[in-house]
Amino acid sequence: MTTGFRVVPFSPDYDARAFESLNEHLTAYLREGRLQRDLKTGQAAVFLMVDEADRVQGYYTLTSASVPRQEVFSGTQARKFPYPQVAVTLLGRVAIHRDLRGQGIGTDLILHALRQAARAAETVASYAVILDAKNEKVAALYARLGFIPFRDQPLKLFLPMNTIRQLP
Repeated sequence: MTTGFRVVPFSPDYDARAFESLNEHLTAYLREGRLQRDLKTGQAAVFLMVDEADRVQGYYTLTSASVPRQEVFSGTQARKFPYPQVAVTLLGRVAIHRDLRGQGIGTDLILHALRQAARAAETVASYAVILDAKNEKVAALYARLGFIPFRDQPLKLFLPMNTIRQLP
């Protein structure tokens, strides 16, 4: 993680009042307490990137999920999965403070999320991390990290855990 920041599990003890991402929905999720609902119902694990003063500068969410194997794979690839659903981890939301944009901090946060997902997959099986990119520009960013588009859904991408485990 970038110097001066650390990633911690969500706690209301961290100051999110000044957090503002470029996406109002991502800002609202954190600042208006929508994530509290997801935490309470067990729908997401939320991790905060905080600075030395314990102010939230970014966050991400991870969720257990499954996808139909035919959405991702075809032919011989699909046959290696004996069940119709493939267990995956959903990287649901990723946001950094708007002032940190363009410094590589978002990429660092994504890499932290991927490593966290790989650690969790040692306990609860998961073939890959999946995500839904908001647009083609975001999809291109994830493609540079090695993510692969689903067969017929270019904005839905995945990265196998075996690949994640090989990341530096």
